[in-house]
Amino acid sequence: MKKILVMVALGVGLVMAAPVVDGNVNPVTEGYTLVAENTANTDKAGADLLAFYYAVANDSLYLAITTQNSASWDVAYGFVMDCADGGYSGDPSADTRDSWGRKLYFPEWNPDYQIYFWYSGGSGSITSSNYNKYENGSWQYNFAGMNYAATYSNGLQALEVAVPLASMGNPETSKSVAYIVGGDNSSAVDILPYDSSVSLTGGEEWTDWDTITTYFTLNVRENGSTLSMQPIVNGVRLAGSGVFNLEVYSVDGKRVLTKRVAINGTADVKFALKPGLYLVRETRVGTSKFIVAR
Repeated sequence: MKKILVMVALGVGLVMAAPVVDGNVNPVTEGYTLVAENTANTDKAGADLLAFYYAVANDSLYLAITTQNSASWDVAYGFVMDCADGGYSGDPSADTRDSWGRKLYFPEWNPDYQIYFWYSGGSGSITSSNYNKYENGSWQYNFAGMNYAATYSNGLQALEVAVPLASMGNPETSKSVAYIVGGDNSSAVDILPYDSSVSLTGGEEWTDWDTITTYFTLNVRENGSTLSMQPIVNGVRLAGSGVFNLEVYSVDGKRVLTKRVAINGTADVKFALKPGLYLVRETRVGTSKFIVAR
């Protein structure tokens, strides 16, 4: 007989690790949340994203990407953040381009901030960077400081950047995507989360206009999120919008695993554990009991 026990209210604080901006992306030890990934290789050996992560700690927003690059090409790596009304949209009909002159069009959401890095295939390193803000119809370049680091091995392999939340107006959420573009007058050749306007194969993709409607909502101010948790067999059901920091304990008080999950909507989180009764705790929601049944 399968049995589900009711939720029990109990607040327990969690201490999550903050990322170290050194170009080595370790989601488990640094507290990163996976935004999106694409393990399938594109046909662009020097412009192939693998995963996009984010974290919030120390009054900063941390953004990170890893790649599947197997060649060292001249390309730019970019992030955009949309935190407020207004912002840049782009206009293909008027040839209005983004802060680096790339052909990116955001008709349904309008980024307020754009971060760019130029990777030089010849030198095998980042040679230029900008943290830009769109305000009053124009771009402000390098309007605030940021911290970044990258690792290289036959092309850029990983990139981390820390942005002060105060520079973004301390928002509660931010819509965001990460992408790779080419040189002058180019468009996106890879993007996470994936958007169907960006073709991952074909040479024409370098110069067309990309209409980007897909994004992920980063919960930048986690204590402003609305979350709920209910027990299910083998795990818990999470609902709302936020980042959940879960700790699972056996009934004798031993912590058996931790898990950090970003939720937009409803999701069932199940744990691969031996049969028995367990407790799962989340800072703002409390504690729930659940049973692992086989």
